[in-house]
Order: sequence, then C-alpha cells, then structure tokens
Amino acid sequence: MVLAFLGLGIGFFLLTLGIYFIRSKHALKTPLAGHGDSVDTVDSFVLSIILSIGVILFCSLTVRHYGYVCVLSGLFILYAVSATW
Repeated sequence: MVLAFLGLGIGFFLLTLGIYFIRSKHALKTPLAGHGDSVDTVDSFVLSIILSIGVILFCSLTVRHYGYVCVLSGLFILYAVSATW
C-alpha cells in the first residue's frame, strides 16, 4: 500500500515536472550541449559506442523534449500503479 502511494506521488511529480518543462520559457534550449566532448577518451571500444549513442540522444534534447519524457514516464508509472492496485 505504501509502495502504491509512493508510485502515485512519483507519477504526479513527473507529470508536473514535465508540464513545467514543456511550458518553460527556456523550452528550446539544449542544456547538455557540449557535455559529451570527452567520450572519445574512453578506453573500451564497446563502452565508447554506448556512451556515444547516449550522448547523441540525451545531449541533443531540448528542455521541451525532457518535458515530454517526464510526462510519458509519469503516465507510465501512474498506469502501472493503477494496473497493480
């Protein structure tokens, strides 16, 4: 029961945070641009490929895209809580 209420709280928090990000005045900025410049210095080849894909995916997103991710994950958590309740 406590886990269900915790899931509801996290789901509503993610929904609220996502809506805030989507409606933000900085919605078109990319806050993580330039943070993945040191990926080329990783020793492992497989790890460098995984990190490169992650950097391309997450560093090129705008604040609005992060809002969409938060809204979708919040809806998924709320759906999972209601399905198991």
